[in-house]
Amino acid sequence: MGVLVQREFTVAGDDRQEFERQSRLGVWENMRYNGAQMIAYGVWSFGGNGDVVVTHSVYEDFDHWTATRQWGAFASEQARIEETRAIRQVFAGRGRLVRRSRASLIEYDSQVSTPQVKWRAVGEPLAPVPFSFGLQSVVAETRFRPENPDQFFAQTVETLWPWYIEKGARPLIYGWDPLGAPGNVITYVAYPDISDFQACWQPDASIADVWAARDRNSPQQSTRLLMVTTPYGTGQ
Repeated sequence: MGVLVQREFTVAGDDRQEFERQSRLGVWENMRYNGAQMIAYGVWSFGGNGDVVVTHSVYEDFDHWTATRQWGAFASEQARIEETRAIRQVFAGRGRLVRRSRASLIEYDSQVSTPQVKWRAVGEPLAPVPFSFGLQSVVAETRFRPENPDQFFAQTVETLWPWYIEKGARPLIYGWDPLGAPGNVITYVAYPDISDFQACWQPDASIADVWAARDRNSPQQSTRLLMVTTPYGTGQ
């Protein structure tokens, strides 16, 4: 199981361009040297607080996340310090741009989710640059409370996700909030733009029965849309 840390940063409007630059050229590249990835960055366009910028950083497990902290194993490994010295200089002033931040935690199923992360030893290949549809694409975060989580998993991953892919979208994360109520589910799906998201609001005949069954399984659902505001990523 992987770990996703979602962090909302309060950054002044005049500082956001510089914050993104230092993040894109510095922080997120440094993460790759640690075997981690940042898979989605932007602002909440619908359903969330528009006063923050948001990152989604992924790790193999909590040991991996802990190693990347200022007190973690990577911070005292001299060879790693040397190979990232120039990159770390790029984001040396990033913290001064942040007024405050708030972190949320998601655990995800690494067998069906897309991140490619692992504990990286110095000298091994970097974590790949993550997939992105690019600027002005959207990522939908949807939270569910299914009555039958196992059935919900099959309905989502085996039927609905292949349909999303046919429509040009890309499922990213199947996970849950480990600090929330048991059985909760959180999914992330990326779309080339907001019109593509709208095109997937309603099922077509090929999946209508499964779609309706999943809605009955989880009558409680809520979605918020992240508008991507960085060119960082590959696969565009």
